[in-house]
Amino acid sequence: MSSLRASALVLLPLVLVAACTKASAPTTGAVSSTASTSPSASASALPTDSMTPTSPTSTSAAAPSTSTKPSASSAQPTEGPAGCATSALTVTVQRGSGAAGHQFAYIDFTNKSATCSLVGYPGVVLLQGGRALGQDATRSGKPASRVVLAKGATAAALLENNSTCNAANSDSVQVIVPNRTEKVVLPLRMRGCPLTIDPVIAS
Repeated sequence: MSSLRASALVLLPLVLVAACTKASAPTTGAVSSTASTSPSASASALPTDSMTPTSPTSTSAAAPSTSTKPSASSAQPTEGPAGCATSALTVTVQRGSGAAGHQFAYIDFTNKSATCSLVGYPGVVLLQGGRALGQDATRSGKPASRVVLAKGATAAALLENNSTCNAANSDSVQVIVPNRTEKVVLPLRMRGCPLTIDPVIAS
């Protein structure tokens, strides 16, 4: 009996140690499972935080495109030279060769000053003894374009009549430079029939 008690006393501490070891094992597993859940919670929070600053970034990117519009629309093409004054031009007239039932004359405008421009139709009427012979020339309806004249350059307009009307001949012609009011009178013999005038073109 004494030997059994002694062996029992020896085995008792070993049983207690084994029991303690089994009891601590679940605690270690519980700690590891708790630790693994906390990173997943923090990881799920990251996308929510990262989405917040994206909307102001897209709004600020649209602002510069609006500010560039005024600068583009503010660029305007520069205007051409000012219109030629009558005093800056030498006006002459030359009879052209006629055709059946028609007479022609060319009215020339030569610039004698700084660069200027002409555009449109001159005013023209035939004169006899200082009075109008027939009606003012009718515009032909051809498109007019601006003619830039450097010093010494010339623009011309074609004057035409229908000479079959058998009217009297003029002794001069009155010319008004396009977009001016001053009158220039020049010698010209031409029948006082209905006249047609073209716009000025580069000569």
